[in-house]
Amino acid sequence: MALVTSGMLRSQGYRTLQTRSAPARPQVCRPVVAQAGPNGATAPAAAKQAKPVAAPAAKEFTNINKFIVPKPIQQAFVAAWRQREADMQGQPGFMGFNVISEGDSYTVSSSWASIPEWEAWSLSEECRRSHLPQGIWQFVPAKGEGFPEDFVPFKNYDEPVNAKY
Repeated sequence: MALVTSGMLRSQGYRTLQTRSAPARPQVCRPVVAQAGPNGATAPAAAKQAKPVAAPAAKEFTNINKFIVPKPIQQAFVAAWRQREADMQGQPGFMGFNVISEGDSYTVSSSWASIPEWEAWSLSEECRRSHLPQGIWQFVPAKGEGFPEDFVPFKNYDEPVNAKY
């Protein structure tokens, strides 16, 4: 490996860059020193051996909420979720929606390609404008089931309500 200076370049016909404010100072090029890594390979050799690592794939996310809905407001509750489903259809990452009812108990789930896409929906204007009717109650989501609804009171909760990815 040879050390190349700007003087050597000028002697071979190369010109150095000059600015209007001050003449260019000769630049000294320093040699690149290869250092051996823990396995004894030098950096260039290690770079050839290294395999590219793909970023981890986004994990699918399903948000599940459970509600108690008195009979007089069940139609309004279902209508509110139909409207939300229509709004979700236009959101990136939306994969599916499901409402299951057993008497006055309802389980609502929405599936998303990733948590950030669900979060984008939950912060969207459409979601923020959509409110469920008064008079319903919700249960605290179990760990891993997602997030509770805003502005809906809880029924029989024994643990604090936190983010529940």
